[in-house]
Amino acid sequence: MIQQFIKVRYIFLLGVIFVLLNSILFLVAAVIKSFHGYRIFLEHGLEHGNPRPGVYLLESLDLLLISIVFFILGFGILKIFILSDEVDEKHPHWLQMKNFMDLKALLWETILVTLMIFAFTRIVSSQEALTVQSLILPGIIVMLSLGLFIMKKANQH
Repeated sequence: MIQQFIKVRYIFLLGVIFVLLNSILFLVAAVIKSFHGYRIFLEHGLEHGNPRPGVYLLESLDLLLISIVFFILGFGILKIFILSDEVDEKHPHWLQMKNFMDLKALLWETILVTLMIFAFTRIVSSQEALTVQSLILPGIIVMLSLGLFIMKKANQH
């Protein structure tokens, strides 16, 4: 039974390929958004009003972080299912994962940073006054941060 699963694990390679392609797509979108922000900056400078080049640069940072999330997910699945026998010394320290718990913690941290940048981008790009609804996403970030803190504390013991 276990030998059959070991042969079937290579099916996950197809999913990994698509997740890594998604990562590349988001990376390309981030570069395009950055160039758009640079072009607006060169044309208009830092004058007040629309267009605001900083918003485009923040959005490109958000896309870059989403690309990193996809990369970590794809690499993590590849490492856990397909390359589980390979030595981790070739990979950077932050990509050394041995099980789903390591992958989950790394993804959780990366998604939290992405959400923080996304929330900051929404606040900066908003042309309207901030409302109580503007606190929903920061509240979610706080709850996810507390969950990550509790999970890491529980794993240390």
